[in-house]
Parts: sequence; C-alpha cells; structure tokens
Amino acid sequence: MSDLKDRIDLLQAFAPELIVLFERRYNILRAISLHQPIGRRLLSEQLSLGERIVRSELEFFKSRQLLVFEPAGVSLAPECEPLLLRLGEFVHKLRGLASLENYLAERLALERVYLVAGDLDSEADSLRELGKLTGRFIRDTIGDNWVIAVTGGSTMAEVARNTPKAVGKSGVLVVPARGGLGEEVEIQANSIAAEIAHRLGASYRLLFVPDGVKGEALEGLLRDHRIQEVIARTKEANLLLHGIGAPQIMAARRDVDWQNMIASLERKPVGEAFGNYFAEDGKVIFATPTVGPSLEELVRLKLVVAVAGGRSKSEAIMSVIRAGFVKTLITDQGAALGMRDMLEKKI
Repeated sequence: MSDLKDRIDLLQAFAPELIVLFERRYNILRAISLHQPIGRRLLSEQLSLGERIVRSELEFFKSRQLLVFEPAGVSLAPECEPLLLRLGEFVHKLRGLASLENYLAERLALERVYLVAGDLDSEADSLRELGKLTGRFIRDTIGDNWVIAVTGGSTMAEVARNTPKAVGKSGVLVVPARGGLGEEVEIQANSIAAEIAHRLGASYRLLFVPDGVKGEALEGLLRDHRIQEVIARTKEANLLLHGIGAPQIMAARRDVDWQNMIASLERKPVGEAFGNYFAEDGKVIFATPTVGPSLEELVRLKLVVAVAGGRSKSEAIMSVIRAGFVKTLITDQGAALGMRDMLEKKI
C-alpha cells in the first residue's frame, strides 16, 4: 500500500500529465461499461470531451482489442471487464478514496466503509456505480443457506438491477425487511427481494403487508402464518441491506404531515430508516408503525449494511449510523466528503 502511494506521489510530482491521461482513459472505459452500447457522440457528451479526443482514445483501445465496435455503438470486449475492475482499484487509491474509507470507518465506529467516486446528487452514473458495488458486495459476502433481508427505495432498486450471479452458493433466501409504502412497484421491498433472488439463483418470500398499518388491522395480518414466517426470517437475517431516507420525503410517502410532525418535536429529524426518524445524534425522536425489525432487533443482527449516496444525504447517513445498528456503509464520494466536513467541524 505504501509502495503504491509512493509511486502515485512520484507521478503527481514529476508526471502529472500521465495521471490526467490515465484518469481520462479510465473514465471513458467506465462510461462505456455503464451505457454500452454507446455511440461516440453520446459518449463525448457524457464525458464533456471533444469528439476528436474521444475518437482518438477509442482508436487507442481498438488497437489493443479492448472494445467491440458495432452499428449500435461501442462496447467493452469481454477481456476488458476484469481489467476495468483493476483500473478502478488503482483510481480508487489515486483519488484518495481508500484513506477516506478508513477515516470514516474509524470515526464512525464502523467495520467497513466502501466508496464509489462521484456524487449521486449531480452525477447520474454514481447511482449505478453504487448499485454495482453493492451487488458485488452481496455476491462476495454471502454464504450457503444465508438469509438476506432488503428494504425498498430507488437506491436499493439499483442494487437489485446490478447484483451479479453468485456461483456455487446454495440455500440462499431473500426476504423483504419492510412492508410496502404505496410507491412505484419497482422500488418496493417485495420487488427488490424478488429481483435479487432471481439474480442470485436464490429463493424468496414476499410480505404482503402495507408499511404503516396499525391497530386491529395489523394484529389481524400478523396472525397469518406466512407473514409470521417472513418477519421471523427477517429478524434472523445473516445480511440486511437498507437505504436511508430524507425525513421529509419519507414522511410524505407514509402520509405523515411534516409540518405537524416537526411542530410537535423539540428537535428536527434529519434521517429516516425503518419508520424511525433520527435526530443528528442518532436518537429516535419520532416513529411510525412499520412491519419489520425493531431497532433492538437490528442491533442484534451480525451484518447490517446501509446503502445511500449524495452529499445532500450526509447528515441523514450520519444520524442513522449514530443509532448504532449499522455495521457497514456503502456510499459515494460526495456523501463521504460531506460527512468528513461535519466530523472535522466537531474537532
């Protein structure tokens, strides 16, 4: 690690133009990977590079047989995919993301932090990168007979779309970790659980309970043995993945009057997860009924992974982490830098 850092320092000191060229070529391959097949003009627009530069670089990659050219556009050759992953690891260190991961893990008392480059707020590709990284994390982490629990939301839906096949794993079960919120079917926990299970070659169970139902209606639903089984499986999950919500947006999804909520509270909530609204210090200051694990049950799980990105989510992510049940965070550079800024202001 120190040898690599020394080499990067030397390049930055004596040949910074090589670093610029390296990053440009990596960004081109990354963009092709995310949008393939893609035409040269669209690629130029995506990267804000002149068409002449893009044409020259594509010719360079073509001469090394790293790309496939077709009428629909250019795609990565099969042998380029593993190369791109290796290049990504180098760029990760080149941009200082590895040291930022370690800093956040130490300051936030997390087992691991994983970062992707960019900021989800301003770079659409960062969401797909976040989904791909989390998908690889799932594939590389799970074991035989594991139970995976997942929540809903747009970030988790991207994870589902980018989860690769887990070869050689058997007996894996995927379950939703919460009920439905009346949102688009593609981002509901049931749909996400089914999609991840399909991609892993695993089995799944669905939870046909609206999140937020309470009273006698909830008691009646919970008497159903199929619902009891899914909830029990969630509470014993080997891996639970969840998103982190902006509280005002989540309040609207749950039909909670935001203005009445904050008027009734001494502090304003800054983050949301599992129907709990968290203050800056991680304390729950408001909660709505939810079908899923309680905070006490979440703390007892061995591996709870939060997946969220965008600098605008920095405060929300910090508040949920401070609640003490998240073990691993997968986020982007924008959110990470925002959290670092907040942490350094506390010093």
